[in-house]
Amino acid sequence: MLLLGASGSGKSSLLQGWAGVLGGADEGIVTGALRVDGALPDERRGRVGLLLQDPDAQLVHARVRDDAGFGPENLGVDAARIGQRVDAALAAVGLGPAGGIGPDADGGRLSGGQRQRLALAGLLALEPAALLLDEPTAQLDPDGAAQVVAAVAALVRQRGLTLVVVEHRVDLWLPHVDRVVVLDRGRVVADGPAGAVLGQRGTQLARSGVWVPGREAEHPSPEAATIAPDAPVLLRARGLDGRPAGGDPLGHALDLELRAGEIVALTGPNGAGKSTLLMTLAGLLPPAAGAVEALGHGAPADWSSGALAARFGVVFQNPEHQFVAPTVRDELAVGTAEASDARVDALLDRLGLRGLAPASPYALSGGEQRRLSVATALAAAPPVLLLDEPTFGQDSRTWSALVALIAEHRDAGGAVVMATHDRALITALGAREIAVPARPLRPEPAPAPDASAAAARPPLGERLNPVAAIAASLLPALLLVTTIDVISAAVALGLQLMLIPALGIPLGRVLRRAVPVLVAAPFAALTIALYGRESGRIYAEFLLVRISDGSLELALATLLRILAIALPAIALFTRSDPTRLGDALGQNLRLPSRFVLGSVAALRLMTVLGDDARTLERARRARGLGDRSRLRRLGGQVFGLLVLAIRRGSALAVGMEARGFGAPGPRTWWRPSPWRASDTAVVVIAVAVAALGVTAAVLTGSFTSALG
Repeated sequence: MLLLGASGSGKSSLLQGWAGVLGGADEGIVTGALRVDGALPDERRGRVGLLLQDPDAQLVHARVRDDAGFGPENLGVDAARIGQRVDAALAAVGLGPAGGIGPDADGGRLSGGQRQRLALAGLLALEPAALLLDEPTAQLDPDGAAQVVAAVAALVRQRGLTLVVVEHRVDLWLPHVDRVVVLDRGRVVADGPAGAVLGQRGTQLARSGVWVPGREAEHPSPEAATIAPDAPVLLRARGLDGRPAGGDPLGHALDLELRAGEIVALTGPNGAGKSTLLMTLAGLLPPAAGAVEALGHGAPADWSSGALAARFGVVFQNPEHQFVAPTVRDELAVGTAEASDARVDALLDRLGLRGLAPASPYALSGGEQRRLSVATALAAAPPVLLLDEPTFGQDSRTWSALVALIAEHRDAGGAVVMATHDRALITALGAREIAVPARPLRPEPAPAPDASAAAARPPLGERLNPVAAIAASLLPALLLVTTIDVISAAVALGLQLMLIPALGIPLGRVLRRAVPVLVAAPFAALTIALYGRESGRIYAEFLLVRISDGSLELALATLLRILAIALPAIALFTRSDPTRLGDALGQNLRLPSRFVLGSVAALRLMTVLGDDARTLERARRARGLGDRSRLRRLGGQVFGLLVLAIRRGSALAVGMEARGFGAPGPRTWWRPSPWRASDTAVVVIAVAVAALGVTAAVLTGSFTSALG
């Protein structure tokens, strides 16, 4: 079944209701009934699989293969079968080894379209009786979209599944559905065979914004512009390569001259680096190679934030990253003092946002947020627009409005660079297309022929059971805090520094990660030296400050004890892996899976929020707010990050439930978490080191109980 309707008609709400994740009466008004197999949807969790619009809302584990297996684990599927399901699902969506994505690839480093494929793979691995897909191809390149549609259609035929799909562009799915249901403000206004419904109500549907095949010509398109031969070059790039934040260079060398009155479209497969190149052109990411200059003012990366906002209008892939004001109307006034109220009103009217002017930007739907983000880029009429997927999530009416506004900017002498998969947009605007090739794969180096299996094994520190790491950090610390003398901490610290390399972790790496501790510990010791209880000889005295033999000894003991407790913990967790930690807590300590997996998801979310924080900083620079004092910038960034954290946390909870989290019955732990003899040995040695330190203090007569 293809579920159609204009934006706001209730399509996504209906899908969430069928999946049992819409919420109860405390979250809104509930009338009528929804049933799955004759029961309430939340009692049949796992029978219905839901793909949400936001792929980040459904990713729980860091690694690709682990995340795809999350749903079957929740349903208690046998571990051997989970591996088979996961491999088949990843291959179906083009994320297997053939697609250049390894099983240990970090899902957070995938592009938006690749994350959408990963979310779909996790849904397919569930093998539910019904698939509910909400805009499944919205962020995919054309080849990827065709592959996903074909894979889903084949799965539905082979297994006799129910399919309900929401999609603005229906041409991809129309050959694979036999029924179309049309919603209007939560009510069914048409229901029947696809051909009959589209034939009888095609005109009405097209007017309401549905992309009806064969009626594309009814949507007005602007006339193609002719670029004057002497038009000035507004943006120039030579040999430009980008580098995603925290990633490797893309491996491209982009040459581009963008003239006034010209539109350039960056196209290419998901993960090619289009968004990264766009942000590099905008001066928001430093080039990995090559150079950019614009408008006769040098490199955009060297401009002030105010100058950047006046010269470039930037639209980010996630519109929520660039919102900085409390209302929709206020968003259009940020950094655009010269923009009149009339221009703001005109943008609100043309993009269907007038009725939402007093609303929070975060309260809008995804399509409305995208239109608002484009409007913020247009409000000050900058010479150059850099747009990332500007028509994402639009129906045909709002799409036409966006196309008209971009064309007007072009016709007024502006220029546009846009990263897009929207072929209709490229055609309508007569854009010059630059195809960004797929990133070259980086094959893993083959092991040397004479490499032994032992040499190929990861170091002990990486093989250690996380529960053993916790015990080896916590138990010695409990011993060391029983005394406040110098000898016990010094002996323990010395032995630890000798033993840490045995874990296979370079001591230099541990010390680099321990920089915050190495900075904070001396300050803590200094405080003790200045204000600790005096005894013996007094070296200095001023007001409350008394430096004496006793305070100095206590300061040294404090410094050594902090290091003796912190350094082993940092060494043991130098490569923290939330997934392995969750597996160990669930299998070795038998902690409740809801608590464990909630913690794992929260830890992954912290990584996502770290990326959000960096993107928010770039977005505020693009909006003209980067020249403010550091304190004001930090305040705005913290507030934006808090809003994103709340929204991401709420969406993640819904996404986890949509993948069977909380389903009745026992849960499968797919990845084993064995306890080895080496784990026991590490714990025993760690406790022995602390015990030797305390024993040395007792034997030398320096033991001083922390309890007095």
